[in-house]
Amino acid sequence: MNSVEVAGILLRAISEAAGPARLADIARATGMPTAKAHRYIVSLIRAGLVERDPNSGHYDLGPLSLRAGIVALGRSDALKRAERVLHTIVERTGETAAAAVWGSHGPTLVRLVEARHEFATSVPLGHVCALTFSAVGLVYCAFSDADQMAPILLRELAQNRTVGRLGAPTSKVELERRLVGVRSTGLATVKEGNGGLSAVSAPVFDSNKRLRLALTVFGRSGRLDISQSSPVVALIKEVARSLGAELHGAR
Repeated sequence: MNSVEVAGILLRAISEAAGPARLADIARATGMPTAKAHRYIVSLIRAGLVERDPNSGHYDLGPLSLRAGIVALGRSDALKRAERVLHTIVERTGETAAAAVWGSHGPTLVRLVEARHEFATSVPLGHVCALTFSAVGLVYCAFSDADQMAPILLRELAQNRTVGRLGAPTSKVELERRLVGVRSTGLATVKEGNGGLSAVSAPVFDSNKRLRLALTVFGRSGRLDISQSSPVVALIKEVARSLGAELHGAR
């Protein structure tokens, strides 16, 4: 039992860190000697609960932790309600819809309802959305806690600069210009070129006006009209507002 409790303390420290953490920082946060923390972390890595970045040597939650978190979230009442909304979106738009919550690596898809046609688009549950060039990510950038996102956001902007990703912002100033439009319209849209994807995402807020989750619908560019006057955009706005009101009433 003592070993389980120690492992739990370490997992909590890693999950509460702003990003992948150094061994010394984890040991300091838990009050453990570094050698003891390392022994337990090695066992947690073997179990898939923690992973080590081979480049930086920093530690973060592993794939088993992420799967467990997704399962727990998926069993929450809020996401059960969100799934019903996703079915409505798919029925009305004919395209795939998903719900995302904030995870240790960024906005994470935890509910997905696939469209049923030959051109339908899908991604796996647990997919982490880019913060700066996905509709879900832009919603989180616009309406979520900036301090929470800062480490991931800075890494992604640097990666955008290095890779030269087409259409992706490469600085905070450039990103903020894009977020002005997201905040003014209350949703985010992205459209890739021919053969790419289009998506629209809207925030769902709790009773304290904090971002609870994001709803999104996506499909191949040319199939999904994401203009501000489109029925799809109107639908996403409405169902996000309705779900937020429903969750407030369920509290």
